[in-house]
Amino acid sequence: MLSALFKTMLLILSSKPNQPTRRCTRELPLTRSIRSPAPHVATTGSIAMAAETDRHRRADHVVLFPFMAQGHLSPFRCLAPLVRRCRPDARVTVVATSGTADSVRANLDDEGISVHALPFHPADASQQLIDHFLASESLRPAFHQFIVDLRCSDPLADVHVVADMFLAWTADVARGDHGVTHSVLLTTGGYGSALYFSLWNSVPLVPDVDECFRLPSFPDIRVHRSQLTDHLAAADGGDAWSTFFRRQIAAFSRADALLVNTAEKLEPKGLSMLRQWLNNVPIFPVGPLLRAASSSSPETMTSSPILAWLDKQPPGSVLHVSFGSLYTISASQATELAMGLEKCGHKFVWVVQPAADVNGSESPPLGLPDGFAERMEAAGRGLVVQCWAPQVEILAHSATGGFLTHCGWNSAQESLACGVPMVGWPLSAEQFYNAKLLAEEMGVCVELARGAAAAVTRDEVAEAVERVLSETSGVRAAMSRKAAEMEEVIDAARHGDGEESSLGVTRRFLDAMACMSSCSRS
Repeated sequence: MLSALFKTMLLILSSKPNQPTRRCTRELPLTRSIRSPAPHVATTGSIAMAAETDRHRRADHVVLFPFMAQGHLSPFRCLAPLVRRCRPDARVTVVATSGTADSVRANLDDEGISVHALPFHPADASQQLIDHFLASESLRPAFHQFIVDLRCSDPLADVHVVADMFLAWTADVARGDHGVTHSVLLTTGGYGSALYFSLWNSVPLVPDVDECFRLPSFPDIRVHRSQLTDHLAAADGGDAWSTFFRRQIAAFSRADALLVNTAEKLEPKGLSMLRQWLNNVPIFPVGPLLRAASSSSPETMTSSPILAWLDKQPPGSVLHVSFGSLYTISASQATELAMGLEKCGHKFVWVVQPAADVNGSESPPLGLPDGFAERMEAAGRGLVVQCWAPQVEILAHSATGGFLTHCGWNSAQESLACGVPMVGWPLSAEQFYNAKLLAEEMGVCVELARGAAAAVTRDEVAEAVERVLSETSGVRAAMSRKAAEMEEVIDAARHGDGEESSLGVTRRFLDAMACMSSCSRS
């Protein structure tokens, strides 16, 4: 067990500044499994000096291991250069699969970041998401051998593994070597993660008379049946979904730290909920992990017909519509959405991507009314784009005044980073709780519908868009003001160098892991 002194030291490293610290001692056993509840205070003084001295003696090797889906790869691609800024002398490796390695390499500009591809040949070619989750566990032997080879090639180097929340099984790979620390990155936010994983930890879920659920961990929060994805509502604790998620949640409590893709001032309530729920694990809000619009190539900025069209529109007049890269709406829903957009009279850019259908069925037809796209473009009312689009640049454009989104956490943070209010239509997973956060806690979102089976009407679409974009709408003014406040918070986290900035929190996290490795070796 960790001594009380070392537990206090590690938890101080995970929190706020200007508090007294205590030096890490040598009378520490080798196991890293139990920690005290974490007060939210950070490091100064002797511990930071000890970590700094240790870094000069021995370089780190930071291994980042994202899940093989676009929404998970993106935060890790942002975390990698952040780690390099904090540890310019460290080796940084992103672990990918044979199918994602090229994409990861193409999006990493820093020559100091390498990519290691693991062979991945799942026996089942099914498109069911749970099959991909379960198949990812077959990567364990290859990942274990990779870590063994790293340690053998440089026995004095400390290895810090940061794995995706859906690859938390990697914790057991790190357990057997005291030169290896293991952390989990929640690519979602604090609020969405706390609710989503605690719901999975509470299955089977029993509703009250109002079809609502109260969680033992958060009794003051109610979740409605409409805010549950179907496999969560049907989970009995013994099904494949339940057993997979419970394995991940159990691994969270064995991790040396939990990283969260958010900022302290962006989600104080969500982070407080996570700390309450996982009170023995230090939590580091290293986000928002977002790509900056300014990092786009000049070719993208000048050749995109969408951006050229936006250049001709008045400020704040256009609604951006996108449901991300993984989910689709049905043909009938698309029809109502199209008719609602036409009815409301506001301009729009609707990006229809060829999304992968995670339910295993073929992608539905678009469902657009005949001639809709051509009619809207000819009238200068809107664009329907059936290809990839530069979402960050669209949201950052002055003509964009709102975002109709599935409330995926990457998309939500991109919108907030540009001060753009949202119309929410969550479709699955923690998106329901992101929408709840955005609408009820932040006041920057109007929720239009819930779930892939929602019976949304064109009148509801038109009304929601009108509330967000109409210049006479009191809702618009209030949401825009609050979105602007969130923009300032995100800007400070992304570009600042203080203790609560992404850079400051990442630096603090790496200091904590270096000190843990040093103490474990002693």
